[in-house]
Order: sequence, then structure tokens, then C-alpha cells
Amino acid sequence: MWKIKAINVFTAYDCLLIDEIGYVEVEPVQVGLFFSLMHKRHKKKTTMITSNLGFEQWSSFLKNDHLTVALIDRLTENSHVINMKKCASLRTKLDQE
Repeated sequence: MWKIKAINVFTAYDCLLIDEIGYVEVEPVQVGLFFSLMHKRHKKKTTMITSNLGFEQWSSFLKNDHLTVALIDRLTENSHVINMKKCASLRTKLDQE
């Protein structure tokens, strides 16, 4: 029951920021909940996701190829994907000051 309430809370936000996806290991139930959340927000609310992983690496932490394809399809359908792979880190500059 708490899972449905949590999904409904996060679905209601006008803008949701999910930072560093793929940073920690997730359980299959968490992957399913994340997919359900993204499915409910799809084409309705703004969602921003950051990750150090490229889309080709998402199946390694989601551990479900079919769900990964469906999720990426939903996330990128009406989206702007910004690849910052070749950008310099601001952390390096701040550490030098």
C-alpha cells in the first residue's frame, strides 16, 4: 500500500528531478516501481534525470532488457537529451581555488 502512495506523491509533482540514476544497485521491485512512476508521468509532467551512464549501460543496472527499452523509449519520446560527456568537470576547477 505504501508503494502506491509513494508513486502517487511523486507522480503529482510538476517537476521531478532524479539525480545520479544508476549510481546504486537496485532490486527488481524498485525497477518496477520506477517504471510505473515514469509511465504515470509520461507526457504529463516534467522529469529531469541525471546519470553518468549512457543509455546503452542502463540495462546493466536495471537488469531487465525489455523494461529498459520501454523506459528509455518513454523518457526520450518528448525530451531533450543533453550529453555532457565531453564537458569539463566543475569539481576540478573548484578544488583548485
